[in-house]
Amino acid sequence: MNIAIVDDELEMRQTLVDYIGRFGEESGIELETVTFESGEQFLKNYKMIFDIIIFDIDMPGINGIDTARKLRETDSNVTIIFVTNIAQYAINGYEVDAVDYILKPISYYDFSMKFHRTVAKAAQKKEHTIKVETAEGTRKLRLPALIYVEVLSHYLYFHTTKRDYKVRGNIGDVEKELEKYNFVRIHRSYIVNLKYVNKVLSTEVTVGSAVLPVSRNYKEKLKEEYLKYIRGED
Repeated sequence: MNIAIVDDELEMRQTLVDYIGRFGEESGIELETVTFESGEQFLKNYKMIFDIIIFDIDMPGINGIDTARKLRETDSNVTIIFVTNIAQYAINGYEVDAVDYILKPISYYDFSMKFHRTVAKAAQKKEHTIKVETAEGTRKLRLPALIYVEVLSHYLYFHTTKRDYKVRGNIGDVEKELEKYNFVRIHRSYIVNLKYVNKVLSTEVTVGSAVLPVSRNYKEKLKEEYLKYIRGED
């Protein structure tokens, strides 16, 4: 897992790096850590490669809460946890869907107890996202929000509930990655999320508000997978 630490105090950044290293060794989890000394530096260099972000709340310039709010405009999936001197500040963390907060001064025992839950939450989210390379940089798309994938003019288009993402890639590779999450190929140009399928006909399927063609080669597979999905079968 990739972890970012955003804290203006060098000593605290080093403490957290040490604690994360110890936690990784004890739990057998590979953890990579990058540190930032301000919210401004973090946002300027931000790429969607992190699974967990640890924010100090009380920092000069843009504070941890406001940094997290800005982050949530582009990344709704990454797991956030705060460190703070004053517990009441951490209440605002729920606005940005923070998992928890840790009070300073931080002991390793307190850290490990709360970080265990944080890692578990991040792992759960990681299993339900797909990483894509767009012209805007790396993006992690939440699979529950992905409606369908389309091939158009040699590009893949990931249609989500919020927006579309244009990506270079191979639809066959995407099909293999998504098939275990209730996605099914219906055409050489389309993969659909069964969660959003409203109607299945012999030559077309309604997915969300889109009506997409069903190829003869994929018709039986679609019917089979759709019936299993609505029956709640694995």
